[in-house]
Amino acid sequence: MKIRTLYIVLLACLTSVMLNSCKQNDYLQYDEDLAYVGFAYPSYGNDSIVYSFALHPNLEEDIVKVPLKLFGYASSQDREVGVEVIESESTAKEGVDFVIEQKRMEANAYKDSLIVLIKKSAEVETKDLVVKLRLCGNDLFAAAPIDAETFRIILTSQLTEPTGWPFGDYSVIKHKFVIQTIGIATGYEKWSISDSIRYKGILTKALYEYNKAHPDDPLKDENGILITFA
Repeated sequence: MKIRTLYIVLLACLTSVMLNSCKQNDYLQYDEDLAYVGFAYPSYGNDSIVYSFALHPNLEEDIVKVPLKLFGYASSQDREVGVEVIESESTAKEGVDFVIEQKRMEANAYKDSLIVLIKKSAEVETKDLVVKLRLCGNDLFAAAPIDAETFRIILTSQLTEPTGWPFGDYSVIKHKFVIQTIGIATGYEKWSISDSIRYKGILTKALYEYNKAHPDDPLKDENGILITFA
């Protein structure tokens, strides 16, 4: 019985040493060999960027920066990131509607951007287009995890809610009224509090004048709800 007990104890100790060694090796392997790049979504569950040419009527092409994040050690050299277009889920055409201009993680960086040149093609004038991208493993990076490997760029010529919209509930008709009144279609996130107050005052006055001139047809949004800037 004593010999059997001693054997079990020795076997348990040996197993523990082996397990600890595996964990240590896995950790070293992760540090050195399994660094990967994933898409950095703007917010949880938001895996896309919408670009509206209607917000930039004077531009025929522009740059979209898709955020990337590094998991693992940074390098002293720039590293190429593996990326592909998922053609079966994309309606935009590479070389016609968009071009991937830069796909690398900068030296010593943990954050960077995939640079995509988008173009105002004839097709995007008539319908929304989708670019579906996927990060792939290569000689420098392991494959990205499934929850950070894909990203969509949606191209449209329709008005969409811009970043920092400060005028309450969004509607396309309200947005058009804003553009017609103050001539500003986007960039609201850069406004100060005093900017917002000033422009809301201008818009409220303009809306009052509009409704006064159209007493039987005050300005309503696409859902038939009266527009306000309060």
